Amino acid sequence: MAGLISPADDPTVDDAHRRGRILWALAESMAEKGYQATTISDIARVARVSKTVVYTHFRDKEDCLLELYSRATDRVLTTVREAQEQAHEERLEWRDRLRAVVAAYFETLASGPAVAWASLVEVQAAGRSALTLRREVLERYVDLLTAVADELARDHPGEVRPVERRLILAAVGGINELMLARVERGDAQHLPDDADVAAGVLIGLLERRG
Repeated sequence: MAGLISPADDPTVDDAHRRGRILWALAESMAEKGYQATTISDIARVARVSKTVVYTHFRDKEDCLLELYSRATDRVLTTVREAQEQAHEERLEWRDRLRAVVAAYFETLASGPAVAWASLVEVQAAGRSALTLRREVLERYVDLLTAVADELARDHPGEVRPVERRLILAAVGGINELMLARVERGDAQHLPDDADVAAGVLIGLLERRG
C-alpha cells in the first residue's frame, strides 16, 4: 500500500508515520468489513494506536476516508503524469504513449488493493462529502486524459482526431466500471491485466478513420 499512501513524505503533516498507519488501517478495515461496519475502534486496533490518537488526527471516520481517497488520487495522478512525460520524451508511437499512461494508472492502483477497494467501492457508501469528492476526482482524471488526447491530436493530426471532453468522460466511466468489476471480485492486484482493454477503448475513441 505504500505506493499509494505515503503521508510520511509530507513534512507538513504532524506525526506523519502514525497518521499513515491510521489511513492504512482504515483501508484494511474497509476491505474486510466495509465502510459502514468499520468503527473508529477497528481503525485504532489495526493501526495499533488509541482511539484518542485517531481522533487527534481525524474528526471522524468520513474525514479519514476523504484523506485516504485524496492522497491515493494525488499519487495516481502524479504517477500517470510522469508516465505521460516519459513516453513523450521517448518519442513512443502515439498508441504506445496512450498504453503507457493507462498502464501506469492500473499498476499504481494495483499496488494497493485495499486502497483501490476504498477508492472504487467504499467511497460510494460514505456521506455527501465523499460523493462530492468522488465527482471532483473523476473530473481530474477526465482533465488529465483530455489533455493527453489534445496533445496527441496536435502531434499526430493525420492519425488522431480531436474529441469532445464529454466523450472522454464517457470513456473514463466505462474504464471505471472495468476496474470496479475486477476490484469487486477481490482481484485488484491483477488490475494491470485489463490495461490493454482500457487503452483500446481510448485508442478506438481517438483514432482517425477514413
